[in-house]
Amino acid sequence: MAEARPPIVIAGPPMRTGGTEQHMLHVLPALVQRGFDITAVLLERGGALEEPLCAGGVRILTPTAPLRRPLRTLAQAWLIRRAVRETDAQVLHAYLSEPYLAATLAGVLLGRERPALVYGRRSLAFYKATQKLGAYAETWAHTRAAVLLGNSTSVAAELSAESGHPERVALIHNGIPLEGAVSAAERAAARATFGLPAEALVLTMVANFHSYKGHADLLAALDAMQHRLPQPWRLLLPGRDGGVLGDVRAQITALGLGGNIVLPGEWPGSRAPYAAADIGLLASHTEGFSNSVIEGMAAGLPMVITAVGGNLDALEKGISGLFVPAHAPGELAAAILHLAADAPLRARIGAAACARATARFALGACVDQYEALWRGLITRRSGPPAGWLSA
Repeated sequence: MAEARPPIVIAGPPMRTGGTEQHMLHVLPALVQRGFDITAVLLERGGALEEPLCAGGVRILTPTAPLRRPLRTLAQAWLIRRAVRETDAQVLHAYLSEPYLAATLAGVLLGRERPALVYGRRSLAFYKATQKLGAYAETWAHTRAAVLLGNSTSVAAELSAESGHPERVALIHNGIPLEGAVSAAERAAARATFGLPAEALVLTMVANFHSYKGHADLLAALDAMQHRLPQPWRLLLPGRDGGVLGDVRAQITALGLGGNIVLPGEWPGSRAPYAAADIGLLASHTEGFSNSVIEGMAAGLPMVITAVGGNLDALEKGISGLFVPAHAPGELAAAILHLAADAPLRARIGAAACARATARFALGACVDQYEALWRGLITRRSGPPAGWLSA
């Protein structure tokens, strides 16, 4: 007789290209392979990553028509309730704030039938400064969650402080598939994909275009040092427009950088932007834990990143990358120039970055921790295994 597959219900965002969505695409099909029966209830239909998530064995439910808050939150809550009842799921895992509120409402509707609720926060809660009602609702939801799950030490510490229950807080760092070293052939093909000169010094920052990702700071840094960089040079900026791409284009034009900047648009998951580059960057003002940082590390890039949030978990300062303050174009420029002028240093830091990504941020280890968490909750252990905050 075949062993039963434990049902899990996921509450999540639309599967557009972004860090949380990429994480779900990496982790959930791997957990299907581990024997879980996963149903994902998403806020909205569509998104470039929805089809591959389905292909990975995850059943997807969404509202039938686009809705605005609070109607879409209520619609998601109703679908979550239905999915839990149909599957008899004992674990409900929510990613991001709005799906978390929908999952909590579903738990209220389910009453005594409600499953153990896990909240996976993927960023620092900077959004609470302008969303007072949402902040209050999250605090209420924390009282009903079995586990508050952070993806970095900073996020986990924030959840502990908010909830007042550190014993219910767990930490699972992001994990990524590891593809090995970038070959000369892969590098050449990646450069050809983006139209980059074979001999250019290539910088890349893979980030959707939100103001907090620091594109404006990076462009200001490049403006200050562009004539001191090895020639030719290019900056590759893949990402989806989160509302500021027009401003970024205007800044590029105003600074006269158009001939050096490549904007390929939304980039769905391959490591070509990293394989094409010599230096990886992330200039964000706030960060939960960035997939793009560890993806760049895994590809052997020396990374220059801001010393904020989960970025501090990723690198060893001066060994596997360089830290700079946020909102500091001058210091960002100095760090880039330091690496640009020293190819042996880039190679040494890139090798250390690859080794660290392989040792600490492999997908298999991340999936192991998810499996342990979910199976523990299914057997009615209260909260996460001891010691996860120090993992």
